[in-house]
Amino acid sequence: MEVYNSIFEFFGHLCHQKPERSFFIKNKQLPVCARCTGILLGFLLSYSMGFFIRFYKTYWIFILFIPMVLDGCVQKFTNYYSNNNRRLVTGFLFGFTYGYVCNMINLI
Repeated sequence: MEVYNSIFEFFGHLCHQKPERSFFIKNKQLPVCARCTGILLGFLLSYSMGFFIRFYKTYWIFILFIPMVLDGCVQKFTNYYSNNNRRLVTGFLFGFTYGYVCNMINLI
């Protein structure tokens, strides 16, 4: 339980951790919300792919940033309420793109 609390506290600096926007496994809240889960999964997949394939400098990939930005902004400024599955997918696209860009420019 101490490890879970430490992990939860660490990710609390990166994510709001709202329970209604988070996934649960066996009644335990994941330490990041659905959107941050998607971002982390997308980034890890894309970045790890960089060890096996070459990422070409293509700027159309930036289009994949748009869904998360739109989902977040529309929810922030209207009565629209996104769901966790949509947050996961848009976060994944954002994270995948971020990892792609990092590989593309050899950032990390």
